[in-house]
Amino acid sequence: MKKRNKKYNPNKLGQIKLSKEAQLRANWKACDVLYEFQMDFIVEHVNKVINEYAEENNLPEDACVPAHVTIGAYEEQDLIIALKQQLIKTPESWEIGIDSHFYNLETDEMMTIPFLLNLPAMTHAELMSGCSAKVHFVDGIKTVMGEWEGLQKEMIKNWEKQGIPDGFELAQSQVRMIAQAHFKDFLSYCQFQTYLSLRDAGKLIKSQRRRVDRRWCDAQVVARGVRGYP
Repeated sequence: MKKRNKKYNPNKLGQIKLSKEAQLRANWKACDVLYEFQMDFIVEHVNKVINEYAEENNLPEDACVPAHVTIGAYEEQDLIIALKQQLIKTPESWEIGIDSHFYNLETDEMMTIPFLLNLPAMTHAELMSGCSAKVHFVDGIKTVMGEWEGLQKEMIKNWEKQGIPDGFELAQSQVRMIAQAHFKDFLSYCQFQTYLSLRDAGKLIKSQRRRVDRRWCDAQVVARGVRGYP
């Protein structure tokens, strides 16, 4: 068999690189659309999981828990994955629905105060803590506009407006959050799909926990002034 001699093309690697970049741009163009992310949760259940982890690990009050704890507390829903892994741009809109259930122990009565909102573009941090965005609130039969003071403050203001009879205490708050947002880039889109696959296989939390353990080991290695693992 006669050996075939190929002439070296110095531009071939550059052409391959350009071709791959063009393919990535085409893939991203097809994926760069507005997506809907959602999560449903009970506030008290989420707080219980996070607080128990903080207590068991002796974390200070202002410390953040690892991402896998938060993702697990919200039952691995798509919105919390996108937020905690920082995969999406600032959401273009939010839909918030909260049913706060109050219970009267003496009379065995339950009452529910609903709170429904459509919010403009803001980050999740701004959604929770407040920002200068103008938000439409329904006040009786009229709509008023005011600055957003953060979800918890606005929810409590709604309770006060609706009125809570004597003897009723908050039992739990059921929340639905829906965000309309774009992924940051094609890599973020692909990472999100990987996280969903891990979740569906029951391996997401375990994989996130390993990442935390690895970072802890890296920090210990750096602290000892040692390069690499033994």
